[in-house]
Amino acid sequence: MTLLPELPSESNSQSADSTAACTGCARLDRRQFLASASALSLGALATACGDGVIGGPETIPPFPDKPFTVDPRQVSALQTIGGRSVVQQGLTAPVLVERTSSAQYRAWSLACPHRGSIVSVEQTGFRCPNHGAVFDADGMWKSGQATSDLEPVGVRLNADGTLSVGGPPLPPALAVGATSMVFTALTTTTADPAAQTVAVSNTGGGAITGLTAVVSYTTGQPTGWLTAQLSATVAPATVSVSARRGTLAVGTYTATITIGSSLTGANKTVSVVLVVQSATTPAALVLSTARAAMTLPLGSQSELQAVQVSNAGGGALAGLSVQVAYAAGGVGWLSATLTATTTPAVLSLRATATGLSAGTYSAQVTVNAAGVASRTIDVTLSIAPIGLTVTIASWPALSAVGGVAGSVGTVNGTPVAIVRTSATSFAAFSMRCPHEGTQINVVNNASFRCPNHGALFDNAGVLLPSSPQRTTNLARFTVAYTPGAPTLLVS
Repeated sequence: MTLLPELPSESNSQSADSTAACTGCARLDRRQFLASASALSLGALATACGDGVIGGPETIPPFPDKPFTVDPRQVSALQTIGGRSVVQQGLTAPVLVERTSSAQYRAWSLACPHRGSIVSVEQTGFRCPNHGAVFDADGMWKSGQATSDLEPVGVRLNADGTLSVGGPPLPPALAVGATSMVFTALTTTTADPAAQTVAVSNTGGGAITGLTAVVSYTTGQPTGWLTAQLSATVAPATVSVSARRGTLAVGTYTATITIGSSLTGANKTVSVVLVVQSATTPAALVLSTARAAMTLPLGSQSELQAVQVSNAGGGALAGLSVQVAYAAGGVGWLSATLTATTTPAVLSLRATATGLSAGTYSAQVTVNAAGVASRTIDVTLSIAPIGLTVTIASWPALSAVGGVAGSVGTVNGTPVAIVRTSATSFAAFSMRCPHEGTQINVVNNASFRCPNHGALFDNAGVLLPSSPQRTTNLARFTVAYTPGAPTLLVS
């Protein structure tokens, strides 16, 4: 990974005489240009060419579709909110990474969609030194040479503090640091259990706002003993959870905290158990949950799921141990570790979706303690196939043969269009124009047109004879579809 200097602004002059005087710059190929940009600012190149107008590379530098790692703690510009730094991996297009909050980042490819020149980074946005395309601070095209917006790049903040940069932008993803917790209160004291906290974060891209924390109690049980207070309404935040015994009798009480946000249908829940115990009550092993479910793409690893292990009675529980038993179909995908051999302890569960096929797998985790009955957790792992899953009903154009649905998602950073070719078959195409890489548009749900130089393609991705721009046919993707199924897979 290469850190490039921030690029200064460029002149927008483009006279014919100046362009002719810059023929040497026009012969820079992509490799030479990127090598120069890693050592020089574009200002130095512009000075050498007279007016800042240089020729674009022969092809647009490749989109960084494979994530690479950047440590923002070692980049001074990324230590503050609003700071920006240019990073690059190999000969892929350089990427601008911007810190937008304490734990959020965004990024764009700096390859101009028009001819592939590397754009300059300015205080108010971006400017292409080749034909003068101007983009705002969000990478949106504003003026100058007509082209599409700068291509956004995915950024993920990893658990170790590093960033994974590359691939398509990630959608926002709400996450919580714990899915369960246990409080223990004794009838022999008036002190309430110590408060616990749950981290709320965004493990995807974009921003998550409108955070809420709502407490609900199990039907038929006492209410009012649990409070949940958010530190902020924007992720990342924390939820401070407190339990009060009050006049509750000896027993076990349960409730749920629902973490909501601006994301539709993406709420997270935290199960809460309050155990009121007497010193004379026999020891009993209690787990904060009896089920855990994980969904992962092939080759990935889940976040840790924490299960509280506690004693629902008096005395002490020692000799904690854990065992994993797998159902038929797949083994070795689940790790289960305890933080201690006495209560209270935390059982950490993590699934790894490698060496397995797409499908659903199950296992049972048994927690043991000396002298008491064991407790179990049923764990399921759903592994999604690699590629883009498209729900057909979400795209009305696909209800009829010949219908075209554009921008249904991305594969390796490339936007995808789907065409229904028959009642039981579909085709998928790249929405990158083969001429210069501009993202094409769908016309009347039946064909494609490039907004840059007007290349025209039919609904089979074939260049039309009437196209004003000559180029090759659209690149195809592989489509897997089971007749009658509600979804199809593009890879």
